[in-house]
Amino acid sequence: MILAGWVLGMGLLSTARSQIEAVVTVSGGVNGQFTITLEPTKAPVAVANFIGLATGQNGWIDPVTGRLRRDPFYNGVTFHRVIAGFMSQTGSRSGDGTDGPGYTFGNEIDGTLTHATPYTVAMANSGGTFSNGSQFFITTPASAAFLDGSYTIFGRVTSGTAVCDSINSVATTGSLGTPADKPLTDVTISSIVFSGDSLAGFNLKPPGLPRVTTAKPLLKINGASYALSYDHQPYSAYFASSSADLATWSRFINGPYFHAAAPAAGDLDVTSLAVGTRYFFQMPRVDYSLARNTLVPSSIANKTLSFPGIFGMEQMQMTFNAAGTGGTYSFKYPGDSTQTGNITTVSYIPGNSPYAPFLYVMWDSVDDLEGNLEIAFDRLEYATTTTGNHYTRSNMGGYSNTSGPFTSTP
Repeated sequence: MILAGWVLGMGLLSTARSQIEAVVTVSGGVNGQFTITLEPTKAPVAVANFIGLATGQNGWIDPVTGRLRRDPFYNGVTFHRVIAGFMSQTGSRSGDGTDGPGYTFGNEIDGTLTHATPYTVAMANSGGTFSNGSQFFITTPASAAFLDGSYTIFGRVTSGTAVCDSINSVATTGSLGTPADKPLTDVTISSIVFSGDSLAGFNLKPPGLPRVTTAKPLLKINGASYALSYDHQPYSAYFASSSADLATWSRFINGPYFHAAAPAAGDLDVTSLAVGTRYFFQMPRVDYSLARNTLVPSSIANKTLSFPGIFGMEQMQMTFNAAGTGGTYSFKYPGDSTQTGNITTVSYIPGNSPYAPFLYVMWDSVDDLEGNLEIAFDRLEYATTTTGNHYTRSNMGGYSNTSGPFTSTP
């Protein structure tokens, strides 16, 4: 039985244990197969994401065109990053590690799973708790236990490990190459086939996984003017593409644009795009309503945020006023006295993303700093109502990126 590229492998069901397995076939620089035994009970969201992408059943957003696609995501994807003796990484359709399926989801950390186990299969992320997408890596026999707690383990290679060893041994551009650690000869995923007696009843759409769907676009014609209506749903990210021939598509909403509340009513003016004798539009939507981080506060008013160790300080603290428009700050470098001052500018956007708000602040001038200090907290990822991790830029140090823990009261 074949369903949208999903081969159920009925001949294996009688001998399979209560599990789900994925047989990955590779070609090019390395030819062969290896089998991943998945962890559907310990990492249900990551497993659902992997199966949904590999079969195309859950849908994904084309990183080039912005179109909704339902064909197998991984077919034709290469191992774009290989570090000998450490890991081999794949899942980027562009082949450079910069893209994903058009959405992200959160970590699932299970203490019984460890990267110390040889041939562990785990999600790659971009440093945030909610930055998983399509990319994953396979470790080597060497322990990588130092990765525990930061990456979602969702399986282990249980057969065909020699193929994985061969992938990890291919010649690459090296750590100083451009791009770094890219195989000189492509190793490509040809197919991924799933089997196991837990497969049929497994939920491919658990609450923590965003839904890829359509925004229900409708083209409205008014004389020589054209407008695209869509569903205007909250907790959603929107994409849009146009084509004159159904073969070549171009984004005109270079999303994703995320809306915490329903987008303002109104249609998209596409008159300038409707050229020639025919034109086509597609508008997919990623629904985060069930996957979003519900711990994100709606306002920064009356809150005190503390950032230990940020910018080399012992502590930095900011207390915001009742309007959430200003407040006070204090900070202390090791060996120095505590300095205080006023927060002069605040911009807080709770709906900047489905998982983390954006916070921008400006301080008045202080002795240790030249002029006003600007700090952009690109993501304040709340793990609880009072704790989380921040990902931050500032004009202190030329807007270099930094990250670390924070606390919030009340």
